[in-house]
Amino acid sequence: MEKEVIKCNLCNDTGWIFKDGGVAKCECQYSLRNYQVSSSLNIPRKYYHATLENFIDGGIFERKLVIKKVKEYIYSDEINEGKGFFFYGKNGVGKTHLAVGILKELYNLKGITGMFYDTRILLYDLKATFEGNSSTRELLDAVIKAPILVLDDLGSERLSDWAKDILHYIIISRYNDKLPVIITSNISLEKEENKDIDQDVESKFGKGIASRLMEMCYPIYVVGEDFRKTSIQKDLRRL
Repeated sequence: MEKEVIKCNLCNDTGWIFKDGGVAKCECQYSLRNYQVSSSLNIPRKYYHATLENFIDGGIFERKLVIKKVKEYIYSDEINEGKGFFFYGKNGVGKTHLAVGILKELYNLKGITGMFYDTRILLYDLKATFEGNSSTRELLDAVIKAPILVLDDLGSERLSDWAKDILHYIIISRYNDKLPVIITSNISLEKEENKDIDQDVESKFGKGIASRLMEMCYPIYVVGEDFRKTSIQKDLRRL
């Protein structure tokens, strides 16, 4: 008979601990729920920790405004009108963190089950299904009909005509059904000359996608330093 392995030494896997003369939920239960929620929303393991509460504003006024706008959106009914966000800016400023935080918050507060997909991985997976590896319709329907969809890192991939057609189909389908999309990107939604962004959606994808996304999404430029680089530099300083 195999010896049972205890995964949590705090509660011995009971889920409860004695605290302040009473009983409280063990920390492992919150971690388990976070894992289950993140997994059900197709969130990558790297972003399991991401919430709106731990989004770093760094004392920057513009970043505080972003969080304010996002929370107003979550508590409004705009999701029912197909309204979402287009977060854009440089690498490492927290665009994906914001998108994941919104997905989790909508699930926890309103029970809305969304879907996260890196755009390049989505296109790869869809191409694989077209080549007969699995059901194309099943994956495409899941992406098109998800109550809210995150398309992460849109615009960084090289696009074939086939990829553009698929993205057109997804955006148009969701536009017609008033299903919101949250996009993160290094390109802007509209052409801008006062920001360090040299490409926009229309030049990359064409007018069809651009015009619909302008109606569907609030464009939000996320300012800040590259937190990935800052984190690496801090780790190096500890050595």
